[in-house]
Amino acid sequence: MKILVTGAAGFLGYHIARTLSDRADTQVVCADNGIRGEFDPLYAALVARPNVTSVKLDLNELQNLAALPDDVDVIYHMAALNGTQNFYERPFEVVRCCTLPTLNLLQKYAPLGRLKRFVYAGTSESYASTVTRFGWPVPTAEDVPLGIDDVFNPRWSYAAGKMHGEIATITGCNQYKLDFTIIRFHNAYGPRMGDKHVVPDFYNRARQGKFELYGYEDTRSFIYVDDAVRATLALGEADSAKGQVVNIGGTREITMLDLGKIMMQVAGFEGEIALHPSPKGSVKRRCPDVSKLKALTGFTEEWSLEDGLKATAAFYLA
Repeated sequence: MKILVTGAAGFLGYHIARTLSDRADTQVVCADNGIRGEFDPLYAALVARPNVTSVKLDLNELQNLAALPDDVDVIYHMAALNGTQNFYERPFEVVRCCTLPTLNLLQKYAPLGRLKRFVYAGTSESYASTVTRFGWPVPTAEDVPLGIDDVFNPRWSYAAGKMHGEIATITGCNQYKLDFTIIRFHNAYGPRMGDKHVVPDFYNRARQGKFELYGYEDTRSFIYVDDAVRATLALGEADSAKGQVVNIGGTREITMLDLGKIMMQVAGFEGEIALHPSPKGSVKRRCPDVSKLKALTGFTEEWSLEDGLKATAAFYLA
C-alpha cells in the first residue's frame, strides 16, 4: 500500500504517518509546507525511515501536486491551517488553506480512478453554531445540521472552510465513484500539537509561572492523540465506514475550569488560575455522540484524560 498523508508535519498528520510507517508493507508519503507543521527532529526521524518519503510543497497551488506520486492507494487529508488564534488573526489564510488543498487533491487523484479511500479531516466546529443557536442535543451525533452563526466573525473561517471540504469530498468522490470517509475530530490533544490550542498554551504559559484559562465555563470533551489515531485508521480501513461521516472524540464532558485543575494537578503545579471569558462565537458545550464510531469499528478509548494530560505535560514542560 502507498498512503499519502497531507499535513504530515502537523499534529494528527504526523502521528498518523508515524503509526503507518511502523507497517513493513506500507509506503508512506508525507506532504507538508510547514505553514502549521514543524520540521523538527521528530519529523526528521520519521521521514528518515526507509518506507517514508517526504515532499515539501504548498497544496494551495495545483501545479505543485505534480511532485506527488500518481500511484497512491489511500489519502489521509489532514492538511489545514488550524489553531484558534489563527481563526482571528489570519482568517483569510485559514479559509485558503482549508479549501484549495482539498479541491486540488481531488482534481489530481479522482480522475485517475485508483484511490481506494479518501479520508478527509473535518471538525466539530462545523456544527458549533447549531448547538449554540438552536440548542441541538449534546452529546451531538453526525446528523446535526451544519451552520455559520455570523459571517462577519472571523472565527468561522475554519468551520466554513471545513464545511466546504466536506461538500467537496462528497461531491468529488461520488462523481468519480471513489470511496471516502469524513471524520469530524473533537479536541484531540497530545505531544507535539504545536501551539494555539488550550492544552499546549496552558503549559507554555505555566513554564513562565502564569496560569491562565479562557472560556472557563465552557464544556468540552478531549481525546488523546493515540486514541484518535487508532480510531482514524480503523475508520480508514473499515468497509462499513465508506461514504460515512463519523465523529471521533472523547465521551467525558468537563468544564474548561475542571480541565485546568487537572492540568495543574498532573504537572504538580500549585497556584490560582486566572480566568478569562471565551472569545466571541465560542461554542458553550461540545461533546460528540460516538456510538456510530463504536458501531462501525468497535473502538473504545484506552487513555484517560489524566494519563493523556500527564504525557502531554511531560512533553511541553521538558
